[in-house]
Amino acid sequence: MLEIDGLSIDFMDVEPPLRVVEDFSLRMEPGEIVGVVGESGSGKTMTALAVMGLLKRRARITSGRMLFQGKDLLALSQKEWEAVRGHKISMIFQEPMTSLNPVLTIGGQMEESLRLHTDMDRKERRRRVLEMMGQVGLAQPEKLYGCYPHQLSGGMRQRVMIGAALIGRPKLMVADEPTTALDVTIQAQILSLLKEMNREYGTGILFISHDLRVIRAICSRVVVMCQGQTVETGSVEQVLRTPQADYTKKLIAAIPDRGARLRGGRKGLA
Repeated sequence: MLEIDGLSIDFMDVEPPLRVVEDFSLRMEPGEIVGVVGESGSGKTMTALAVMGLLKRRARITSGRMLFQGKDLLALSQKEWEAVRGHKISMIFQEPMTSLNPVLTIGGQMEESLRLHTDMDRKERRRRVLEMMGQVGLAQPEKLYGCYPHQLSGGMRQRVMIGAALIGRPKLMVADEPTTALDVTIQAQILSLLKEMNREYGTGILFISHDLRVIRAICSRVVVMCQGQTVETGSVEQVLRTPQADYTKKLIAAIPDRGARLRGGRKGLA
């Protein structure tokens, strides 16, 4: 479904240009959930934005190719991108409060993909939005339809983003740190929701994160990035159980051991 070969991205507003992604490659099958993990500055978000055709003017793809369902994404015109983005490929951004338009209602924003990519009338679009709100676990859809982003909690806004990304039944969804700003309880609910939507719609998910625990909870395969380069790739269990790269070993070692904390706490209370 998605093939990326030798992708390199440079920032062109410095001299010499700064390489932020180097020789990145990835294969995704339909319906697969693949993770890209690395600390801030590793190049994972730049890769995600390249897949969406959303790189800012300062960033330029200097080599490589990206194919989606056999179509060369790098050869698409802006008009052709408009037919793909939000319809065949959609994205969940990291912080919904800054990604959602504060002056537009929730219902209106969730309808946008349907307005652009279908011939549904207003009544049918509203019906589909209310249906999707229910599917992503938003209570009282009729009431929420006319609300604005600031009137919703962080978890609710993230569910709106997921619903908006899925409403057009895309083949691929890029999720850029979709649970980072959420507490652990809401985070678990969002991960469960994404897995459920993946099973129901068969949507492939490219899941970007800095957190290996989150990657383990949702992904089947993972690519580990460091300073713009791929340092390791494989099944999640393989990479976590028998990491080969020193960087991956350090990421795993940095995962807090909740069991150790609990054992230490009990010992201190004895």
